[in-house]
Amino acid sequence: KTAEEFDTEGWFHTGDVGVWTKDGCLRIVDRLKNLIKLLGGEYIAIEAMEAAFNTSVYADGANGGVLVYGDGAMDRAVALVQANVGELKKWAQANDVDITNVAKLCSDPNVEKMVLDDLNANGKAANLGANEKIVAVHLISGEGSPTEPEDNSPWTPENILLTASNKLNRKVIERKLDH
Repeated sequence: KTAEEFDTEGWFHTGDVGVWTKDGCLRIVDRLKNLIKLLGGEYIAIEAMEAAFNTSVYADGANGGVLVYGDGAMDRAVALVQANVGELKKWAQANDVDITNVAKLCSDPNVEKMVLDDLNANGKAANLGANEKIVAVHLISGEGSPTEPEDNSPWTPENILLTASNKLNRKVIERKLDH
């Protein structure tokens, strides 16, 4: 059984991604399933990106925060963002943007650009690589049903867009929003 689990060089493949430190220790930094290869052959670490982007005041972490998406047909990643509507409204009021309709606010190109710039600034502060800069965002107002997976729903365990441990249910979110 041991021979079946180890490769010909003696390595056991766990699915973890590690780096060797200067003192010779192996540090686990990610999971292989969380690395996405983009069109140009570059890899991005989506969980590290999400952690960095979730520090934005415009992302509502309580309703799921940020989901980064990329695949082999894309040059760069994009993000779905559960909007922190209170912070968006503060910015909008300071910039003479109408706040009476939250759905319109979330789809306003100026608001999307501002959030995109803020997310990328947070990514830069977290030392993400240049290939981990996102090129577009879609803001989700969170005004939909918390128990039914609708386009503007907050992501919750009740509507299965989050797992029971409040982690992104990535495949379900991607399927739901790919209609």
